[in-house]
Formats: sequence, structure tokens, C-alpha cells
Amino acid sequence: KKKKKKKKKKKKKKKHFLQDLKKTEKKHHTLTMRTHATLPVSRKCSVLSMCVMDRRGLLTVLCVLWSVVCVTECVRRHRRSDTCETGFYNTSEGRPCCLCPQGFFLVEDCTSPRGDSVCKECEIGTYLDHSNKQRKCEPCKTCSSNENKEEKNRCSPSSNTVCRCQEGYYCPKEECKVCYQCNKCEFGVKVACTLTSDTQCNEQSADIKPWVLAVIIALCLIMLGLLVFFWRQKLLCFKSHEAPEDPQVLEPLGDPNLEPFLPKIAEILGFKVVRNMVKRNGLLNQAKIDNIMDEHPRDANERAYQLLLAWYQKHGMNGACKTLCDTLTDMSMRVEAKKVHDLIKEGQSNEEERQNGHV
Repeated sequence: KKKKKKKKKKKKKKKHFLQDLKKTEKKHHTLTMRTHATLPVSRKCSVLSMCVMDRRGLLTVLCVLWSVVCVTECVRRHRRSDTCETGFYNTSEGRPCCLCPQGFFLVEDCTSPRGDSVCKECEIGTYLDHSNKQRKCEPCKTCSSNENKEEKNRCSPSSNTVCRCQEGYYCPKEECKVCYQCNKCEFGVKVACTLTSDTQCNEQSADIKPWVLAVIIALCLIMLGLLVFFWRQKLLCFKSHEAPEDPQVLEPLGDPNLEPFLPKIAEILGFKVVRNMVKRNGLLNQAKIDNIMDEHPRDANERAYQLLLAWYQKHGMNGACKTLCDTLTDMSMRVEAKKVHDLIKEGQSNEEERQNGHV
């Protein structure tokens, strides 16, 4: 009985506990529902306010970034306008404007200080190779075949035509008017002709056959005898027609450096005599003579000097003085030969006196 009573009591307690638990759950559920009903509105408001705050902050950041970009661009443009890459020029009104870049010419001045001018690209056949304010472009240079030239680089709006010598021609100067024909070598080429230097030829080979050498010597002796014979005949024939000359034979002067005397010699002889003398020697070809004449068309003394200089450089110092005087004598120019001889002799005497004075 006691056990049954205890079991009943336990069942009652358990039943009461379950009832209390259900009541507590109902109260908790009711409280939760009330809280849930009130919380979403506040939360919605807080979320909405947070969204509004986030959007305002984002707009603020975007505005700040946009302001920085605008200021940077303005500063960059201002600096670019202050430091124009091509430089500035002042208009007639005193307004500074940007120069036109190379390859363009000025059409219209700028409208605002330190602004860009209105420029136009050079047309075909014209160029400008520097920043400028010119109203028109320069005409391109042409490479004339009459000057023995050909085109190396074509003309562009920003650069002039570049010419070079044709094959077989050279020019020793950077800026040359005419290209000269390269020399042809009889005994082989030592250094080939380039665009800036003439051909250097080998000297005559020493291993010549004896019979060839004998023939050459015999021919030279015959030619020398004939020259002496005809020279004496000319002296006898024209002696009565010539002005009184000094019959004294010109004394040998050795091998002085004739280059300092060439301008005065050219003045004494004149262009025609120098040209005939150079042709008579046969050291310069006709093309070389024509080129020198084309370079100095209006100055006869300069042409005579350049011919003498080219002849002297080709002949060399050894025997040049004797060759010059002998050739003039053969041309029945004894008076001129005597003047040249006396000029060189006087120069040698002055040089010796100067050296003795220094000693």
C-alpha cells in the first residue's frame, strides 16, 4: 500500500511538473511573440538608418575622390600649359603661344595665353625639322644626277632629303656640292673608294721583266731627246718675237713645300695657263678639272688655286717644283717660269733668315 501511495504521489508530482512546464512554455512563447512583434520595427529602423548612413558616406567618399581627380587634372593641364613641350613665342599682341612642333607650320595664333596654336602638317615636298612659328614649310632638297648624287633618305614633313654620292663617286666633305669620280688604279687597288675618300692605288710592282724595263727606258730617252730638240727649235723660232728674257738657266731649288706659294703662283699664271699646264701633265682627269670649275664658276683665281692644289697633291712634293718650271718653259712661258722660280727662291731665303734669327 505504501508503495502504491508513493507511486501515486510521484505520478501527481510528475503531472504537476508537466503542467507547470507547459504553463511556463506558454508564458515564454507569449513573451517571445510580443518581443518579436516589437523588435522588427526597431530593427528595420536601425537598418534603414544604417543604410542611409552608408549611402551618405559612400557619396561623400565619391565626391572627395572626384574632387581630387578634378584638381589633379587641372594642375596637370596647368603645368602642361606652363611648360609647353615645343616652347613659346609671343604674338604681335604680346600673347605667349605654343610653338608648332616639327613637321607642322603655323596657321593661327592661340586665343588664350600659353594656349595651343593652330598648326597644320607640311605638305608633300616640304618640311620643317624644328619647333617653329613659320607660316609655310621649307622646300625639300633634291639630289641631282648632274652632281653625281642619289637619294639616301626621302624627305618627310619633319626632315629634309639626305643625299649621298653615286657608286663610283666620293665627297671628302660633309656638305658637298659635287661628288668626285673615284680614281682607277693601273696596278691594283690598295684601299677601295668610299663615299668620303678616294681610291688609294698600289705602286708599280718592282718585279718588272728586264726587257720591259729596257723598252721603257729607251722610250723615255727618245721622248726626252725629242722634247729637248723641239724646245730648242721653239726657242730659236720665237726668240725674235719674245720680250728680252734672262738667258740664265734656272738654278735647281730642290723639293720645297709649294703649298704656301700656290695662291701667289695661281695669281701669276692665271686660270687658263694653270689649266693648260695641268692638262699637259696629265695627272688630273677631265672630270676632276670640270668639278673644280663647277665649284668656283665666278672666281678665276680660286679655280686656278684649286687646280694647282689638286695637281700638287696628286704629284707629291718630290720634283714638283722642277716639273712646274719645266712645264711652263715647254709651254714657252719662260717669263712666268722665272717669276715662279724667283718667288719660291725668295720664300726659301726668308725662311732661312727666320730660322737663323731664331738660332
